[in-house]
Amino acid sequence: MLRIRSRAIVSLIVIFLIWTLVGVVSKVPFLFMYGSLMSDTSTFGRMMAMWHGLRLDLAVAGYLTLLPGLMLIVRQWYKGKALRWVWNIYFAITSLLYSFAIVSNLGLYGYWGFPLDNTPLLYIRTSPSDAAASVSAWQMIVALVAIILLTVLIYSAFRPLRPKSEHLNSTGRTTLIRLFNTLLLLLLTALLILPIRGGVGTGTNHTGSVYFSSNMALNHAAVNPVFSFVEAVTHQEEIGTRYRFMPDEEATALFRKMIHTSLRPSATVKRYNVILISLESFSDSIMHVEGVTPCLNKLAAEGLHFHNFYANSFRTDRGLVSIHSALPAQPTMSIMDMPKKSTSLPSIAGTMAQNGYSTTFYYGGDINYSNMRSYFIGTGFQQIVCDVDFPQSLHTGKWGVADGPVFNRMLADIKADKSGKPFFRSIMTESSHEPFDVPDYNKIKSFPELNAFAYADECLGRFMTELKALPCWRNTLVVIVPDHLGAYPDKVDNYQQWRFHVPLILSGGAVDDFRTEAQESLDVIGSQIDIAATVLALLGIDHSDFTYSKDLLDSAAPHFAFFTFPDAMGIVTPDGGVIYNNTSNKVAQHAGSNNATLTKQAQAFLQKLYDDLDKR
Repeated sequence: MLRIRSRAIVSLIVIFLIWTLVGVVSKVPFLFMYGSLMSDTSTFGRMMAMWHGLRLDLAVAGYLTLLPGLMLIVRQWYKGKALRWVWNIYFAITSLLYSFAIVSNLGLYGYWGFPLDNTPLLYIRTSPSDAAASVSAWQMIVALVAIILLTVLIYSAFRPLRPKSEHLNSTGRTTLIRLFNTLLLLLLTALLILPIRGGVGTGTNHTGSVYFSSNMALNHAAVNPVFSFVEAVTHQEEIGTRYRFMPDEEATALFRKMIHTSLRPSATVKRYNVILISLESFSDSIMHVEGVTPCLNKLAAEGLHFHNFYANSFRTDRGLVSIHSALPAQPTMSIMDMPKKSTSLPSIAGTMAQNGYSTTFYYGGDINYSNMRSYFIGTGFQQIVCDVDFPQSLHTGKWGVADGPVFNRMLADIKADKSGKPFFRSIMTESSHEPFDVPDYNKIKSFPELNAFAYADECLGRFMTELKALPCWRNTLVVIVPDHLGAYPDKVDNYQQWRFHVPLILSGGAVDDFRTEAQESLDVIGSQIDIAATVLALLGIDHSDFTYSKDLLDSAAPHFAFFTFPDAMGIVTPDGGVIYNNTSNKVAQHAGSNNATLTKQAQAFLQKLYDDLDKR
């Protein structure tokens, strides 16, 4: 009977657990050092940072265990001593780098207010003398001693696991045993992809995956500094040097003519409840396909339908930021993937929370997808309802919970709300996203995408019907808008202005208060970034923080639409429209005769946007 020697397998598991423990324990000094920033949180709440942060600690442990896993596999067949040297060097370097990240994060957080990222590299590369000058001698000494001690401590934990000579030179193992151990080690090493990725869901690990509190310092305590540093380096984009079309003075002069942040006087100011519904992949085109969107069409006819409205992007992560923070979408990057910058943005939720509103975001999918969690928590949502808040039986599609149950949950929460506070509730639908797998619904059998849109439309209609029966209906404003350009028709060139044409519909009982006032504005040109100023103005709330947003009902504001996709941008004004290819530096599509003027405006707008993002 064969006796399987499993020391290598045990070593692999122990290595993973030690790296995980290093990540967990590293949070303790952070919680002590910056405890004053979490004074409104209980001791248990602070300890929860360690629990929520475990996700990224496991990810880093997975990455750092990959190479030892390969070395242990080689060890099954290679009997030389060189492996001991490689082993020792690897753990010495990784222990040093991990220690450096922990100590740097502890020291720099007090200055930056954000977990370790690639900023030190930027300072070292651009102004090393200034970077050194900002740190005192005693701080350098303390940091150096801490790094050395921590490195020795971590390295010592791995020392008993290094390959031993007698094992490397052993001839007692049969080929069968070695083969078995090799296959098992290969399997375990391959399984490290699960903690690295963050599981098998649609959302992969991001810094924002561990955000769980309205206290940002507590969220930052949960972040693994090694993960945040690597993420920043791998997602680095030289924002400040991108899209330099003209001198700054010229761009600034053009840009100033394109913004308007003044709050207009209005006789209809009232603190309405607000429900914001972002429809996945809907478009103006889908509303013209017979029998697919009867509910949406009815809401458009009954409410206020802005006919010349445009999406700002081609992706959900960009579109949601445009809708909630009035930030124009970027052509080749997503600000949502940069928590340091995305959580610094103004948002409808944050502004309304400051004005006494309760704020909740609803999504049937994985809220960690594309760093959604960090963005929504960081910009003012007090509560998030997502896939994990629903029973597993309702997880019927690739993206999680279908629209029907999510709308039902929001409706139940509205009914149960006895706080007396006005509320802002935002929902992102997902059933009309590929692969269009909606539950037990076959209205349009021949076209899965159209069937999914019909299902989403029916869920929206049912929700609006039930909402209308509630006492809060009269005092509620419902804003309905797609998240980005439409999925139907598919396989269409994005270099078409109509591709970005989407509906904006204002509904709810509150519309009756300003219907007459708004009627004359229904044909103005606007885009998703204008929702913030328009909604806040109707509430009488200052929207001056939303630089790019323009009140659609304000005749004094310039009205135009701006959108982007890789690597191009478009602008639509009353004088025409232009789509400009940033790679070829040529106008790709135009309508009207003012190509040069419109191109200049679009270029100035994008250039100033990147100036803004570079400073955040």
